[in-house]
Amino acid sequence: MSIKKYAFLATLIAASTGSAYAAEMNAGVIHFTGFIIEPSCIIEGDSGSDQTVPLGTYPTSLFTTPGTESELMPFTITLVDCPLKSDGLSSVQLTFNGPTTLTGSTTLMDVSQITTSVGQTAAGIGIAISPADDDTALIRMDGTEGQAYIELPVRVEDKISMNFNARYKSFADAADIKPGAADGDLTVNILYR
Repeated sequence: MSIKKYAFLATLIAASTGSAYAAEMNAGVIHFTGFIIEPSCIIEGDSGSDQTVPLGTYPTSLFTTPGTESELMPFTITLVDCPLKSDGLSSVQLTFNGPTTLTGSTTLMDVSQITTSVGQTAAGIGIAISPADDDTALIRMDGTEGQAYIELPVRVEDKISMNFNARYKSFADAADIKPGAADGDLTVNILYR
């Protein structure tokens, strides 16, 4: 056989082999679908996105030992204008940030003077918050994730919410409990994960 015939045969084999590989390499297409959303949940408070929860007035004599709690005061965090529930996003997560340097505990928020500038700030107590369905599970106020999830709505007009309980809780001995203003500001963040 001549060299020309060998060259022709090699070219023919290479061409047929290449087309077979090309057919195997294009066996199907994978389609990726999804959405990128603009986070849109808004907290519906009693004053825009702000909310006031009155905790009540209590005598220092109530707080006899560290860990003594006042009456539970229920409140609800309500969200409006949220994205609809989907396979990729079924719920939103709430995280909480509040000052905790004086109490020395991430589950006990410092009290301060917010509503009045007269007098002094109470000492030896902080503000504790828990989900309404588990009052022993105190909310961490250091931005910790994984504490509170709210399932997203299935209709645009729906509001979604989660119930909580707040109360004063002492962290000092009775002799160190001092009267005064016992206000606190907690920042609530909404995470889309």
